Amino acid sequence: MTMASSNTPIPVDDGFNEYESSLKHQKSTMSKVWDEMTKFECENKNELKAQCNHCKTIFSAKSSSGTSHLRRHLNSSTQPSPEGVPSIKNYKFDADECRRAISTFIVCGKHSFRTVEEPGFRYMMRIASPNFKNISRHTAARDVLMYYAKERDRVKEELAKAPGLICLTSDNWNSEHTNDEYICITAHWVDKDWKLQKRIIRFRALFPPYDGLNIADELVLCLSQWGIDKKIFSITLDNASYNDVMVSCLKNRFRANRAILCDGAFFQVRCCAHILNLIVKAGLELADDVVGKIRNGIRYIKKSGIRRKRFYDVADKSFHLNVTKKLRQDVCVRWNSTYLMIKSSLYYKDVLDYWGQRDKDYQMFAHSNEEWRNVAILCKFLKVFYDVTCIFSGSNYPTTNLYFRGVWKVHKVLLDTVKGPYSFLTPMVKQMQEKFNKYWAEYSLILSCAAILDPRYKLNYVQYCFITIYGIHASDFVETILCNLRLLFDEYVKKSKSTSSSLAESSNVSNKNSVDSGLDEHNDNSADFVGYFDESNDYKRYLNESSTRSEKSQLDIYLEEPELELNSQIDVLDYWSKSSVRYNELSLLARDLLAIPISTVASKSAFSMGKKVITPLRSSLKPKTVQAVVCLDDWMRAKGFFNR
Repeated sequence: MTMASSNTPIPVDDGFNEYESSLKHQKSTMSKVWDEMTKFECENKNELKAQCNHCKTIFSAKSSSGTSHLRRHLNSSTQPSPEGVPSIKNYKFDADECRRAISTFIVCGKHSFRTVEEPGFRYMMRIASPNFKNISRHTAARDVLMYYAKERDRVKEELAKAPGLICLTSDNWNSEHTNDEYICITAHWVDKDWKLQKRIIRFRALFPPYDGLNIADELVLCLSQWGIDKKIFSITLDNASYNDVMVSCLKNRFRANRAILCDGAFFQVRCCAHILNLIVKAGLELADDVVGKIRNGIRYIKKSGIRRKRFYDVADKSFHLNVTKKLRQDVCVRWNSTYLMIKSSLYYKDVLDYWGQRDKDYQMFAHSNEEWRNVAILCKFLKVFYDVTCIFSGSNYPTTNLYFRGVWKVHKVLLDTVKGPYSFLTPMVKQMQEKFNKYWAEYSLILSCAAILDPRYKLNYVQYCFITIYGIHASDFVETILCNLRLLFDEYVKKSKSTSSSLAESSNVSNKNSVDSGLDEHNDNSADFVGYFDESNDYKRYLNESSTRSEKSQLDIYLEEPELELNSQIDVLDYWSKSSVRYNELSLLARDLLAIPISTVASKSAFSMGKKVITPLRSSLKPKTVQAVVCLDDWMRAKGFFNR
């Protein structure tokens, strides 16, 4: 797939405009009274009558009579409903709203469209609302597409109104049932109320080949359709090789449109959770002598239901442990599950020892005191990585400002452990250091800048962290980060001034002619210095430059103020919301920086949803239907629908 030229119309089946056909199927709405009235012909076939479904009263239904008299009757009706339910005076059946609710039911529950044709569903709807008319699976699917098209327009309006720039996450997923390669693109931004927002804007099957150029075309098309191609600040990606090609292609296109900051120096952000995963997995491969016995022992206990029940009975009655904390078995490809397995084994240590003394088959998995000591040390070591991963994987709060402290903690624990007394960890930690140096030998500049804009850290904390790692060479690293932050801040100052000047010029144009004409009338005899040249604009520029040289910038003033308590719990967006009057330009930079997600978890979580949508029984769903269901589910979550 290649990107179409600006003169080439976008094809209908492009993941965006194809939904318009669903809207065209929507019939023109009739009066709501016919949801509660039945129209029929009299003996005189030229005359129509209407009968109230509730009280059976008959009215004229001539087209010339309108429906006002029918609506008045329904509003004033006081007929009691069955089983003592309150009167229907305030009840109005809305067929459109009911169909919308069914669409919501299908989307949120990942139900098949055939559900609406099941006898049980139709019986339920008939009992809940006798006026409901059954719909087919095709109508239900069309309703969902129509619902998506309307909600998409609302989300597009939200993105257009976003006061700052928009950050992206993107990832790919292969469906095992269809073997299609899907791309998920998620938009992140801070809204006018300084709340972090995220929305999935594309969940679409790709056409082969699945290379960087093809994916870049898909991204450019998506951003253009949503109208945000000139509002992008950064994109967060994993370390797949094709992503480097894709980012290079995107940078070139954005540079051509002058839609990228600092020539793209801060454009790409690598997924920190993915890097942490690679670091820890590299180390755990060399710790199998410690982990292997725990894994096999737990597998032995959990393999038999009788053994498992006896184990928890002993834990409860003999050791008085809280057996709601289960003995966990890990998934080998997920290191965090290995950490949780080790942690749970330490909780049940005494029970496992007791079990080893009484079960001959388990004795081969039993641990000595020395082995348990090593397990406890390994668990404490891995806890740092687990806690940092959990923080990095958040998507409902800013994570950019937390990057620097998290990476520094990982860096520090690796350095301290390799020099420490626990020789059994040394080979593992050295392997992890190699991976760390491959990806994080140089801390990410853009994410380190965000740490300085956290009022708990600022520059002093960054200096402290680098000194503990690099000693006398720390100043070089600090200076590099500070220079980049100033470079980025200057971009925002220029942008703010150009916006202000353009607004000022537009407001002054209307007054200029009237003022000038008034001066001409009264100053015929005055000395005229404007005849040769007018230096007033040049003089204003000189004054601005002089004041800029002599006055401190907002960034300098912010850095001179004392930091907040290091471990204080603050809402960093709320801090900058309240500081936006004092630090106008700096708060604009903070808004965009704090919107950057440092992991692709927001996009990866959509793939869990995709597995529920694309099942063996639903593998023939059209790509546009899959996108509609996944996006609608995400947008409903954003509106808090699942908390009701």
